[in-house]
Amino acid sequence: MPRPKIFLVGGPSGAGKDALLAGAREKAADVAFVVRDVTRAADQCSALERSVSPDEFATGEYALRWSAHGTTDYGIPAKALEDVLAAGSTIVLNVSRGAFAEARQKYAERADVYVLLVTASREALRERLSSRARDGDDAEARLKRATAYAPPDANFGAAVVRVRNDNSLEEGVDRFVAALTRPEKFCVPVLGLVGCSASGKSTLCAELPAAAVIAADDFYLPRDACPFVDLAAEVRWPSGELPTAFQIRGGADLNHPDSVDWAACADAVDAAVEKIVDAGGGGVVVVEGLLLLGAGAERVRDRCAQLVLLDDGYDDPAKQEVLWRRKWTRTGHLAKTSYQQRGVSADEFAAYWGDCVSARWKEHGLDRVEAAGRPIHRVDAHADDRSAQVERILRALEPAPS
Repeated sequence: MPRPKIFLVGGPSGAGKDALLAGAREKAADVAFVVRDVTRAADQCSALERSVSPDEFATGEYALRWSAHGTTDYGIPAKALEDVLAAGSTIVLNVSRGAFAEARQKYAERADVYVLLVTASREALRERLSSRARDGDDAEARLKRATAYAPPDANFGAAVVRVRNDNSLEEGVDRFVAALTRPEKFCVPVLGLVGCSASGKSTLCAELPAAAVIAADDFYLPRDACPFVDLAAEVRWPSGELPTAFQIRGGADLNHPDSVDWAACADAVDAAVEKIVDAGGGGVVVVEGLLLLGAGAERVRDRCAQLVLLDDGYDDPAKQEVLWRRKWTRTGHLAKTSYQQRGVSADEFAAYWGDCVSARWKEHGLDRVEAAGRPIHRVDAHADDRSAQVERILRALEPAPS
C-alpha cells in the first residue's frame, strides 16, 4: 500500500482557494477531499463543508478542530480522516493556518504532510477583494492582511507547495491537481542570506548554484522616503567636519530596514518561485540583504525555509578593518564610484563604518537574531570555505525527486 499524502490547504483571502478546491474535487477522482464540519447555516457552506449545530459540534469526534472570529467552529471528522489514511489515499484537508502544526505533529509518522499554499498576485487579490467588498468594508485593510499571509516557517518541518491562481479558474484547477500529483515540482525553497555590509553576500550568491537570486538592495525606497540620519552629528569625524562626499550623499539612512520596500521584495521572491515552478521546478531561490533580520522584513523572512547569517566578526577589529576597507574601495555598488574615489580618506571612512554602518548592523542585524524566533545558520564571513558551507545548506533544502 502506498504511503498516504496529506495536503493542508491554505492561502490568503482572495486567492481563490475554495474555487480551486471545488474544481479539483471534480477533476481528481482518486484524491480524498475530506468534508469538514462547520457551525454555520447550510446555505453559507461550500461543497466541502457540512453544516452542524453548536451542540452537535460539541459532541463530535474531530481529528482537528479550530475556531474563527470566536463565532464559528470548524472540525475535520476523525473517522473520515482515519478511513482515507487506512486506504493509503492522497488526502486534501481545508484547514486553518493555525491547525497546520497540529496536523503535522499528529500525522507526519503515518503520511507525507505538505502545506499547499494557494497564492495570487497583489493585483489579483485587490481585484477579488474589491469585488466582494460590502458597504463599510475597508478593502485596503483586507488587502494588507491578505498580502501579509505567509506559509509556515522552517520550524514547521514540512514542504510548502505553491499554486499560483492569477489567471482562469480552469488553469488554476489544473495547477492544483498537478501539485497533488507531483508536489516536488511546486516546492521551491527560499534561502535567506543576511550579513553586514561588505561581508560578501553578493559575491557568495554569484558562486552558489541558486536558481534565482533576489537582492534586497534592489528595493530601496527613493532617498527622500528613507529615514534620516544626521551624519554630521552621529559620526566622530577625524577633522570634526562632515566630508564633502557625505554631504553630497545626503542623510538617507540606507542601513535602516524602513528604507526598503519589503512588500515589493517579497513580491519579487514570489515571482521568482513561480517562474521556476512554471519552468518545471527544481532549485532554490536565494534572497540576500543587509537588513533581512530587521523589523518590517517579516514578509520576506516568512518566505525563507532557512536563514544563513554571515558572521562578520563584529568584536574583532582586524576583521572589521577587512570589511570597511573592502567597502571603502568598492565600486559599482548601487551604481556608485567608491568612497575612496570620492575623496574620503581611510580614517574618515573608518569613523563612518564604526559609528554608523557597524552600529546599525548590530542594531538591525545581530541584535535581532533572537527576535527572528527561528534557528539561523552562522557561517564565518572570512572563512575560505564559506561558499561550500552555504552550498551544503542550500543543497539540503532542495526537494528530493519523487
